Amino acid sequence: MKRIIVALAFGLVFTATGAIAQHSSGNIIGEAVAGDTVVIHGPDNGFHREMEIKEDGKYQVRRVPTGDYTVSVKHADGTLSPPKMVSVRVGSTARVQ
Repeated sequence: MKRIIVALAFGLVFTATGAIAQHSSGNIIGEAVAGDTVVIHGPDNGFHREMEIKEDGKYQVRRVPTGDYTVSVKHADGTLSPPKMVSVRVGSTARVQ
């Protein structure tokens, strides 16, 4: 009886640990000109992130909830680029073209 209880306890610990390790998110990567600001907006889930681009021009946003997003760039001169659509899926990286 003691062995069964110990085995069940270990089984519960491993099951709970596995559930915690799963994420329902993905990443977004792209490139822009240094000094620009990238705006990522998810109209369906309310996600909103703005980031200023540094010297190398590359950006990456991690742990973005799954869904569809518009990505636009505010240039240093104040103009906006046309928004681009990307879809984030579980465990994947969406590249902005």
